[in-house]
Amino acid sequence: MIEKWKNRNIPFTVVDSATEVKKKLITEFEVCTGLIFPTSVKMSLFTLNYKKLGQELSSMNKIIILKEK
Repeated sequence: MIEKWKNRNIPFTVVDSATEVKKKLITEFEVCTGLIFPTSVKMSLFTLNYKKLGQELSSMNKIIILKEK
């Protein structure tokens, strides 16, 4: 039965460490925007689940883009 599923394209990714995913999202955001978050802001962002974190970073990015125009 395992062989049957071996070559299938699984529609989701297994996350080994949510902390690493959050660090990666925040780091990518900092690199793209050129902003560096203070440690206190990073710690508060780490308390969010990864979906909410992605939404928050996305909304921050939209605000930054609008202010640049």
